[in-house]
Amino acid sequence: MKETIINDIERINVIILILGSIILLLITREFKYIFSFAVASSIMTLNFRFLKKIIEGGFTQSKVQKKDLLIKLPLKFLVLVGLVVLVVVFGDIDVVCFLIGLSTVFISIVVNQIQVALTPVAKRRQN
Repeated sequence: MKETIINDIERINVIILILGSIILLLITREFKYIFSFAVASSIMTLNFRFLKKIIEGGFTQSKVQKKDLLIKLPLKFLVLVGLVVLVVVFGDIDVVCFLIGLSTVFISIVVNQIQVALTPVAKRRQN
């Protein structure tokens, strides 16, 4: 993916985090639902950002740093799993809102690709 598309996905993800939290605030008015969605969405936003940084760091140099990728990717995954386990075990969460929050990166990618598909071909060629 191009750098602009990755940045667009991050931007859309933050917008979904903010809009989802506001919508849950207006609909439910319970902290449990807002907390569940916001924490899960924030975890996935940070996960996507760290994944981007790891991949960029590994491939931007002339020689691919396989050792960095072999260490940083599993470490990032373990931290992600640890965060999710901490929130699930020690947090008072709603499972449905938490799962929706975990899927915000997927939703961001789908929204971004719909935007790309709806832009005129001439504009896409300019980019």
